Amino acid sequence: MGERLGLYVIIVLGEGVIQIIGAASERDDWDGPLAATGLGAFGLLAGICTLSLLYGTNGIPHLRKGTLAPRLAMLLHAVMTGFLVALATALGSAITHVDDVLPRGQHWLLCGAVAGYFAAGLVAALPLADRSDRVWLLGWALPCLAVSAALAPLGERLPAWATIWILVALVCWQILYDPGRAGRSPSGRRGWGGRIRRTARIV
Repeated sequence: MGERLGLYVIIVLGEGVIQIIGAASERDDWDGPLAATGLGAFGLLAGICTLSLLYGTNGIPHLRKGTLAPRLAMLLHAVMTGFLVALATALGSAITHVDDVLPRGQHWLLCGAVAGYFAAGLVAALPLADRSDRVWLLGWALPCLAVSAALAPLGERLPAWATIWILVALVCWQILYDPGRAGRSPSGRRGWGGRIRRTARIV
């Protein structure tokens, strides 16, 4: 089941790629803002793919294998992919409005979709972690959740490319987060990405 859910995430992210390419193909001129927005949008999808598939289970970031009942895992997966569908729509709109700020509704959709994705990862991992892991998880997830949620009302006047690159930075935070002690092995060597380890593969 995990492989099928992971493949479904890939399909949803692929829809985001289609939305980006379709919106860009309708433009007559290719300029700096379009390049910045397009590259940021692709980077955001690639980062989410990394979190969901390389550092997660069932396409859910940081979910440990076997810790959720199948019905709960599928429910959480459905909620998370709903946020990804909303993100795909918002990214297509961002390419369309690359020369201006996003319409208010699309801006809130973009930020809200990413915030919801972060929240889904936190909900999946936090109740199943011990006390020390919970401190790490809060440092991993809360800054990204807070910034993406605050960006919705505070960043309405930002150009689309700036909003997207802020969200890319938040996803990179979750990929690279390492508070120091969390990723150390018994030999004292630090592992890649702290406690986030590759836990799922798509064959």
